[in-house]
Amino acid sequence: MSELVKRFEMAFNQIHQTLKEMNGYPKNDNFVELLQRSRDRSIIKEHFDALRQYAKLRNAIVHERVRDGYYIASPHEEVVEELEKIKQTLDQPPLALDIASRPVMFFYADSELLDVMKEFREHRVSQFPIYEGPKGMFLGLLTDTAIVRWMSHNVVDGSVSMAGVTVNDLLEEESMHEAVFLPEDESVFEVEDVYERSHANGHKLKAVLITESGSRDESPLGIVTAWDLIKVDAGVSADE
Repeated sequence: MSELVKRFEMAFNQIHQTLKEMNGYPKNDNFVELLQRSRDRSIIKEHFDALRQYAKLRNAIVHERVRDGYYIASPHEEVVEELEKIKQTLDQPPLALDIASRPVMFFYADSELLDVMKEFREHRVSQFPIYEGPKGMFLGLLTDTAIVRWMSHNVVDGSVSMAGVTVNDLLEEESMHEAVFLPEDESVFEVEDVYERSHANGHKLKAVLITESGSRDESPLGIVTAWDLIKVDAGVSADE
């Protein structure tokens, strides 16, 4: 058996094993069937078409062998390297923190709105996590849209007074549900799945916050927005 065929079959069999684990070791453990059952998972969706083609190549290698050591089909080195790369990604997917914006700037409920607006302008972000106080619980996300909406409701004689206005005056109940929390050891694929599930349920998720254990009341280590995921797909660093 050629070295390329050995490497191809080893990587393919390891991916097959991962698919079995993902699906709870079903009775029907056909590779393509498992692949089809797993295609909604982001980590599989990204490589679905390639893996389906590699399954055809694997069948040709295994079932259409002319004689020992001679194969009708043999993988190119680039194909083997790509399959090994997919196997490595399945074994050690990139962490959510790898694409998260860090450090996370956040404010407290009693922060002055004027101070927050200054940071919106300087950092060109669209939202900040809000906490009750130092080591306090998460209260929600304050967005630039929420500020504009609040201002439109508080115009008096063509102007808006912000004297004494704090973040707490703007927080809305739904802002608690616009963020999901994940632990620091979670993969980027879980972040993608969270966004996709949210979209499928008709809920507009604004951010995924990464904390040490995934608790809402821990200090945020990183924040991942839908825009961060788009930049990753486009090959752009999350910090750019």
